[in-house]
Order: sequence, then structure tokens, then C-alpha cells
Amino acid sequence: MSRYTYQHLLQLLEGDNELIIRLVDEGLVERHEDVVTLDVDRILMVRTLWRDLEVEWPGIEIILRLATDLDAARRRIAELEAALDEKH
Repeated sequence: MSRYTYQHLLQLLEGDNELIIRLVDEGLVERHEDVVTLDVDRILMVRTLWRDLEVEWPGIEIILRLATDLDAARRRIAELEAALDEKH
């Protein structure tokens, strides 16, 4: 998670206030005054899904969950491979 000014988030999302409101409502962006906390990669993924691919919000939620699960699986595989390498 990274911290940015609200103005930077607005630039990142090309002024899409509707999307910013949705991201805050869904908990993907935490806003405190003029500072926001967010995962840039996830926000950019959501922007692409929402605007470019016209994925509806329920689909975005599923894709985000699957992406999180995939990242966790990749980390676990890397741990297991490292452990296996140590034994050899």
C-alpha cells in the first residue's frame, strides 16, 4: 500500500471521480483528508477492467479476489521451491 495525495489519485485515474468514489466505497482506497492509501497495481487493474474492458463491478470483485489468490499461490510455490533447493 502506498500513500498519495488525492490530487495524484485524480491524475492517476484521469479525473474519473465516479471510479474514485466507487474505490473508496469498496475499500480499495482509504481516504484521510487529502491523503489516500492504495495499492497502485490493483487500482490500475480496476481502471483497465472498468473503463477499457467494461467489466461490471461484481466481475471486478471476482477478478481481484482471483488475482490475490494467484499471488498467494505463487508466493507459496516460491517458498516450497526454496525449501526444496535447500534440501539438495
